[in-house]
Amino acid sequence: MSDEDDFGLEVYSRVSPVSVSDVGVCYYCGCEAEHDDFSPPKNYVSYYLKTGLTCSFAMVPSCRECFGFLSVCLDGLIEERKKFVNHRIVKKYKKALNIYERWDDKDLGELDYSLSSSIKAGLGLGEEAAKRLEYPGFEYEIDGNVFHARRVNAKIFSVFGEEFDNYRNAMQYAARSYKINFNILKEWLVKYDAIFDDAINAYFEFQEQERIRKKKNNLCREFSKEHKQNSNFVKGALDAYMKKYPNSSMEECLSMIYEERVKK
Repeated sequence: MSDEDDFGLEVYSRVSPVSVSDVGVCYYCGCEAEHDDFSPPKNYVSYYLKTGLTCSFAMVPSCRECFGFLSVCLDGLIEERKKFVNHRIVKKYKKALNIYERWDDKDLGELDYSLSSSIKAGLGLGEEAAKRLEYPGFEYEIDGNVFHARRVNAKIFSVFGEEFDNYRNAMQYAARSYKINFNILKEWLVKYDAIFDDAINAYFEFQEQERIRKKKNNLCREFSKEHKQNSNFVKGALDAYMKKYPNSSMEECLSMIYEERVKK
């Protein structure tokens, strides 16, 4: 190693797990550690020393894959580097994570052998990726100071009274029970901050509005064609009549429009 390579390495301290059970474990994802990740990267020691930016100056146990992910990460704080790892895991295993979210082992019996094998492989890979994303790190010591791993409070997800201790199971139950496409349900949950009742209610309300809108367009188009009327006039008249007669159906309102505005 050259003098240039050695520059600034004396400022780094090794992350030492407090518990023996965490020795040899990747801090970022919980897999077997094979490397030391430098936080910040060794090539940027001079930059961090000169700028005084907050950083860890730590050697962190890392698995081979996380070490590879972090080779392009410039963050100097351990927890920021952990976020970077999670982002890369999601990106690399997106397909497997999607399979893991959508499918369950009990579904495999309904599939042919080829598809079942493919889904089963995706389930295993997706489950492993999900566990790595959920891994909170471990309690560790640097220069006599003890740092605690992130503590993530367990969440309960409720779907109209049915409770689940993880998001994946709640998603599967909701999609199957209420017959909503999995990816569409996910989009509505993003809009409503993972509150299932609000997201599902909003989805069905939207579906009902879409049904009414399509019915209205179809009726107005047929009315315009049959009675040779401008379609914009018919739509505007129908809106006005439905507002004036809220207890009347679209068909009844169109009949009144014909009698009062067209026939005369």
